[in-house]
Amino acid sequence: MKSKALFFSLLLFATHSLFGYALEGESWTLDRTVAMQLSLGGPKTLSDGFTSFNASAQDALNLWNQHLTHLQFTAVLASPVAPASGDDENSAFFSSTVFGDKFGTNVLAVTLYDFRGTTMEESDTVFNTAYIWDSYNGPLNASVPDFHRVALHEFGHNLGLNHPDQAGQNVVAIMNSMISNIDTLQPDDIAGVQFLYGTGPAYQSSVPAPVLANISTRAFIGAGDNVLIGGFIVQGTQPATVVLRAIGFSLSAAGFTDAIYDPTITVYDSNQQEIAMNDDWAFTGADAETIGSYHLDPPNSRESALYLTLQPGTYTAVVQSFFDAQNPSMPGVGLFELYDLHTTGGRAGNISTRGQVLGDDNVLIGGLIIGGTETKTIIARAIGPSLGAAGVANPLADPMLELHDSNGNLLQSNDDWQTGPDAQTITADGLAPTNPKESALLATLNPGAYTAIVSGVNGATGIGLVEVYDLSPVP
Repeated sequence: MKSKALFFSLLLFATHSLFGYALEGESWTLDRTVAMQLSLGGPKTLSDGFTSFNASAQDALNLWNQHLTHLQFTAVLASPVAPASGDDENSAFFSSTVFGDKFGTNVLAVTLYDFRGTTMEESDTVFNTAYIWDSYNGPLNASVPDFHRVALHEFGHNLGLNHPDQAGQNVVAIMNSMISNIDTLQPDDIAGVQFLYGTGPAYQSSVPAPVLANISTRAFIGAGDNVLIGGFIVQGTQPATVVLRAIGFSLSAAGFTDAIYDPTITVYDSNQQEIAMNDDWAFTGADAETIGSYHLDPPNSRESALYLTLQPGTYTAVVQSFFDAQNPSMPGVGLFELYDLHTTGGRAGNISTRGQVLGDDNVLIGGLIIGGTETKTIIARAIGPSLGAAGVANPLADPMLELHDSNGNLLQSNDDWQTGPDAQTITADGLAPTNPKESALLATLNPGAYTAIVSGVNGATGIGLVEVYDLSPVP
């Protein structure tokens, strides 16, 4: 069972003499981007010119960002994520209760946070609807609380700051426990977050190169044989450094109501020997910070990621739901991603992912990003019937393959690979599917993002395989 602890901080509506900075004792993984799901109502004209409380909250986050060297906030405005405690999403919202519990007397807002050890896992901020709120600058109106300065205070708790006046400090600070005429961050507040996030691993970037810089697959993940299985090949004679991710519940911010709650990722070599496994990326120490330094940290603490340097060869990554004796496997839509950092001479040249092809939006979706400045020729395939010969139950009988650009425009499609214009070239390259009902297409693509979608002809369902092969020579 995953263990964690819960604490809360609150802000009172009263004036008080001002005192200095204190820490809660927990902080976020360094170099992380903390996504805040803002669910603070629709358009509203506020006294300081903001057009909504969401916009006021976003500005408060950005003010903290100016002083965060090894952490950043990002805001999801009008988030579709339903605020909940324990989902590892960071929500800010109005409510008459704190997840069902009553607000205390004169309490304007409450921030609750989960953590493991000293690492933050989730932080939620609830603003009390018992008050009539506005957003304004300058002296405090005793009857109307200022949302913006309260949000600044509460987001300080989200970062790991506590009330300095209650810790015996004596400096001016937005983080004091009583709201006052202070409406901006003070030097003591800034010193607190710089202590927590002022030093850390240097931010890094993958090396631009004509490689498949990012390959991903989205599908509905079930139990047993219905997990998401991604196979990939490290080409060349040198190792390749990659980040592999299993994304689940943060897909809710994109409107997915059936996202998998807690995905894990396990990597096997060509001999089916396990070489790496991760559940909950944010608690892996140095690797988590390295993943964050490349801006590849998953948005949700419960999602999984691995930073690996792999020798040339064939590998398999299995994405499935976390389960143990106390937690049954929970199905849902998930995403497997491979990022080739290209910091070494090898490359992740080919990927094939097996998953369920269901109806409506639950098709099998493979995404790829072509890096560098040159065109690249690829072959994409959709495999179904031949999986039955390999012992896979319920193979997709008749797959259809579509290739779309980053704007969703259809570039090519194929049903029954032998009828396509490039069947002869695909055969000559040794990539002809073994069943005539399977699909394949050849495309020369400019640098950019593309999507390969596998569906069933006439709405057919079953287990399918989406594959992308990089035909360019290995350096």
